Amino acid sequence: MDVTSDRREKASTAKGEARKQAIIDAAAAIIRESGPKEVTHRAVAQRAGCSLSATTYYFDGLDDLLHQAGTLNISLWAARAERVADAVEALEHRPDPDERIEYLLRATLPKSGPYLGHYLQLISAGASAPVGSAYREGRQRLNAAISRIAESFSLRYSAEIIIAVVDGAAVTALSECRDVRETAAALVRALAETGRK
Repeated sequence: MDVTSDRREKASTAKGEARKQAIIDAAAAIIRESGPKEVTHRAVAQRAGCSLSATTYYFDGLDDLLHQAGTLNISLWAARAERVADAVEALEHRPDPDERIEYLLRATLPKSGPYLGHYLQLISAGASAPVGSAYREGRQRLNAAISRIAESFSLRYSAEIIIAVVDGAAVTALSECRDVRETAAALVRALAETGRK
């Protein structure tokens, strides 16, 4: 039996699965708050309320834990966008332009600030191969949800462009001490006005 399958067996009990998930949740939260460089076995154990040895028991190393935490984060963001896409597709009326912008922002921005931490950890994710890889692998789900919204609103821009405009607006707003949502809304509005099918 190889080490990887042995670790999977260890996590097969309900209690083991719950503990493993708590460790992943803790690592993911640390990434979201402080970036991947702050994820250590000790920090995760403290955050998860478990022993230091538990953080190594279920994973093939820190890179494995970082990848699984990154996968959780991108899954959370994709799920948020999917909920918005479901809501948009269930609408019985055509929303006005401001409502459409609000739906796009709900799908692409965290619900509320602080936005600085969100964007700092996104930028720093590229310095961590396991987290960057997880974000890249999970991006398809996020893009698919944003594409559904764009299609519902007859926008001709791809999910990548919409996300880039929102993210670019957020970074601009943060660097210039402006309101993130207002800045993003203004740029998405400009994009929508030029991007109708």
